[in-house]
Amino acid sequence: MEKSYLSHHGVEGQKWGIQNGPPYPLNKTVFVSGSSKTQFKDSLYYRKQLPKQITKCIDDYIKDNKKIIVGDAPGIDRQVQDYLKSINYNNVTVYSPGKETRYIANKQWNNKKVDSSYEIGSSEWLAAKDIEMAKVASEGLAIILDEGSNATRNNIKRLIDQNKDVKIYQLSKEGSQYDKWITDAKRACQYVD
Repeated sequence: MEKSYLSHHGVEGQKWGIQNGPPYPLNKTVFVSGSSKTQFKDSLYYRKQLPKQITKCIDDYIKDNKKIIVGDAPGIDRQVQDYLKSINYNNVTVYSPGKETRYIANKQWNNKKVDSSYEIGSSEWLAAKDIEMAKVASEGLAIILDEGSNATRNNIKRLIDQNKDVKIYQLSKEGSQYDKWITDAKRACQYVD
């Protein structure tokens, strides 16, 4: 006689009553965030394009058909959007603060506008979209600077506080040969107020 009980073994797409299947689709959404300083040519953190280690990480997310959520700011947000557009990946949602989208590389992508009661342009107004993205995401990818990046560090902290994994890549002002992955998320958050 066969056992009749329900199990959840993480096989996506299975239905209730089938052993080895979840009753719901697993959330596979990656929140990508980073600094805007990578856009300024006079910045010590200027990068013409995303580091290869970051594009490889994004490619791994794409192989798993994960949804990528990213902001609409200059710098890393824009570079990530441009990369995703260049490889024709469309499982993307761009989050914008307020009613206007500052940048969206592909008009066919989803665009989520997050409004708040804070003063337009304030750090709280900008953070409203990041707070929403951290809630929606199942994991994160953060590109920080070795100095600064407080908004991105706050995103890391939000994800950690929700028990979500986050990969952290640090850009160095010493040049791209000193860029590195950070394994200690708490150390990466040391600059957070």
